[in-house]
Amino acid sequence: MEKLSEDVGRETSAETEKRTEVVSNAYREPERRIYPTGKKEIVFALAVFCASLFLANMTVFGGFNFGFALAVIVCIVCSSAYLIASGRKLTVYSGILLVLSIVIAASFARSDDGFVKLVMVCFLLVGVNLGLCLLAGKNRHNPGSAGTLSDAGHTLFSLGFGEMGPAFGGLRNSLKKSGEAGQRSMAVLTGLGIAVPILLVIIPLLARADAAFEAVLNKLPDISLPEIVVTVLLGTGAACVLYARGVALQKGEKAGTAPYKHRGVAPLTVNTVLGAVGVVYIVYLLSQLVYFTGGFAGILPEGYTFAEYARRGFFEMAALCAINLSIILFSLWVVKRENSAPLSTRLFCLFLGIVTLFFVVAASAKMVMYIDSYGLTRLRLLTQVIMIYMGIVTVLVSVRLFVPKLPYMKVIIVSALLIGASVSWADVDTVVAKYNVDAYLSGKMETVDVFYLSDLGDGVVPQLARLADKAHDETIASNAKIVLENRRIARIKDFRGWNYVDFVAAEYIGETKDTEIH
Repeated sequence: MEKLSEDVGRETSAETEKRTEVVSNAYREPERRIYPTGKKEIVFALAVFCASLFLANMTVFGGFNFGFALAVIVCIVCSSAYLIASGRKLTVYSGILLVLSIVIAASFARSDDGFVKLVMVCFLLVGVNLGLCLLAGKNRHNPGSAGTLSDAGHTLFSLGFGEMGPAFGGLRNSLKKSGEAGQRSMAVLTGLGIAVPILLVIIPLLARADAAFEAVLNKLPDISLPEIVVTVLLGTGAACVLYARGVALQKGEKAGTAPYKHRGVAPLTVNTVLGAVGVVYIVYLLSQLVYFTGGFAGILPEGYTFAEYARRGFFEMAALCAINLSIILFSLWVVKRENSAPLSTRLFCLFLGIVTLFFVVAASAKMVMYIDSYGLTRLRLLTQVIMIYMGIVTVLVSVRLFVPKLPYMKVIIVSALLIGASVSWADVDTVVAKYNVDAYLSGKMETVDVFYLSDLGDGVVPQLARLADKAHDETIASNAKIVLENRRIARIKDFRGWNYVDFVAAEYIGETKDTEIH
């Protein structure tokens, strides 16, 4: 009995210890995930911090001009060099994306078109982040499929913002393990990080409280305190994102994709929708054949002016192109399939693709006719560019219906970046003004709207000068001279706000505003 009780006591004690271990493991804090950090990461951190301060200062106090262009290129080079130095290999496609991103960034020093620059910032975010993602081999989708666009967002947000903890945790541990010098450096940096915001509050108060201290500060180089504050705050924030993104791309594991079972909609349902749309298009094309083909031959239907005909035809077909592309892509996404969409569905989509291409060509022909008669405007030029790009996308999607391995998204993305770079470097206002002035001086157009040109950016100034000097109509020449006399170009004292278009315009104007770009 005693032995039995001892065994039971032993078993009870063992079970108790086991339960205690299970409970303690349940309440044990999970081990913090950090990225191992070495000398390359420390150098990268210093480089990206300096580049981010530069980017913040150039952007906030110079606008989207030369300073911004230079800073963005430096940031792209820093991140790319770190990944390549860490053993990542630059592929042809990732290299093209990064090079085109640099070309787009450089165009900010050429143009002064705010709207185009805003669009180009979006292009930069996609091109740079997708290029770096592919360079590091951390893409979660096939680069030739539509899902590749989500990799750009994942790189910026999930890695750049979401991986700051592991990235900076590894950096801190590396400094701790680097001996007494590293620990002192970390302590000094931490102290400076805490002291800087405090000093930014104390120093201005001391300057206001004591004239002697204010005089000492006035003898220092002309540095704006608010500029320092903004540069440090925004630059530090940008550095955190860029450093975390770079380290996560290099050190993080490639995220696997969860298996997805595509249930889809019955092909008969999808084909019925596509067939109904196709029948309407056939009837519509037959009934309006003369109306549409008139865009090719320059035939003007009875009762229409050139403006009414071209506008109606263009914007109708532009809307139809966008709708057709959406229908094709949505149908291919939802239809029930094994490896690819059923042949019947692909044939219906091919028909819609052919109709879309016809609309693209007809709409472009109508717009060319409209431009020949009434001149070029920003809206006409940009919509024409969009139509051309839509035609490229339609061709690629249509071909991929029967060539599943075609990496169509690679061509779509590269085409978008190429077109964006071309538009940005050309400067829309310069192109519009030059076309209209050339058409007028050559006799192709009877007149030119000087006051429309005056509402455009500074890229029109050289063309207005041509009108003032060479216009054979005294009214047009006089109006051009008046516009030039009343136009003022902001004086650029700081390289951060420099761009080529404003520089050239200032040479023609010869006068400046009282306000300056700092």
